[in-house]
Amino acid sequence: MGKRLPCILVVEDDRAVRELIVAFLKKGGHERIITAGNAEEALFYVFKDPGLLIQLALVDLVLPNASGLALIRRIRAAKAPWRRDLPIIVLTSRTDTETYKAAARRGIQGYLMKPVSAQLLQTTVAEVMAGKKPSMIAGGAANPAESQGPDVPPPPTLEEPAPPETP
Repeated sequence: MGKRLPCILVVEDDRAVRELIVAFLKKGGHERIITAGNAEEALFYVFKDPGLLIQLALVDLVLPNASGLALIRRIRAAKAPWRRDLPIIVLTSRTDTETYKAAARRGIQGYLMKPVSAQLLQTTVAEVMAGKKPSMIAGGAANPAESQGPDVPPPPTLEEPAPPETP
């Protein structure tokens, strides 16, 4: 088998959002990005494609054929440690605390609310890929598992700021 190519996997069913996330990642210096529009396609890349070395997965929670939480559960159940321990950042528009906690229980490394800014996405990706806990998860706790109960609100949403005007 030849050399495996390191990449980031983006799992998002909405094409426009998927393309925006890819653009943000490329703006942050990441060139090798694989995309999946559903959980089945993502599972193929994680488990069956021998040419890929997925270093990070960004996973939407609402997918057409299986939930993002089910996808994360399948990844965490893998026998190979490099699959089982794959760093995962959730990208979601779900705002309920229970979803936030369910994702945290599955061992995610980040939880970002959509719409997300390019800067927050790039910072979170860089921190997770460096093996650090993100200093902020969309304005929430650095570790979603530290959530103390239903009183803790999910992270607020952030929007992409307008680009600065050039002189």
